Amino acid sequence: MTNIKITLAAALVLGICAGPVAAQDSTCPREGAEAPLALHADWIMKGWERHEGDGKFVFAEKLNKYYDLENTKGVFYDNFAPGSTQLFDNSARYGANWEALQNAARSVRHGLTGGHDAIVGETVASTTLGFVGRIDRLDGKVVAFDGRSQLGWECTAGKWKIRHELNYAWVVEPETIQSFLGKTEVAQ
Repeated sequence: MTNIKITLAAALVLGICAGPVAAQDSTCPREGAEAPLALHADWIMKGWERHEGDGKFVFAEKLNKYYDLENTKGVFYDNFAPGSTQLFDNSARYGANWEALQNAARSVRHGLTGGHDAIVGETVASTTLGFVGRIDRLDGKVVAFDGRSQLGWECTAGKWKIRHELNYAWVVEPETIQSFLGKTEVAQ
């Protein structure tokens, strides 16, 4: 009976010790380039940018780093979204909705403004930041905007993925945002 107690005690200790080690494999970064606030800035400055001569914009290819395209459930809202729908419950459909706008642009440029903040837990995080953008369409029209973005992140297989998205932008005169275009600094 004593051997059974020792074996059970050893198994319990090993199980407790093994638990956190296994959990660490799926822990997402809380600081650095792969942390939520840095990813949020990268999402705007690299994910949604378009430069003259770029190939066709395909959401699933360009932004798959930021979204879980295997488990697409979430809430994605953008008042600037093209078409008749601004609210989506599927990240893949939300992203595909932007392809026509992106592909009708000669360039789409962004810059970061202010109000950056992050709340980061073990498995979920929330980030906010201010940004501006300028869309130079192929038809010659220019659309400039100022905006705010809040993203809800979930830690999935050791990487942060967007689950909730709330973006709000308003049209401005292009010269009012010119000094911010290309600005990539995220003040914490």
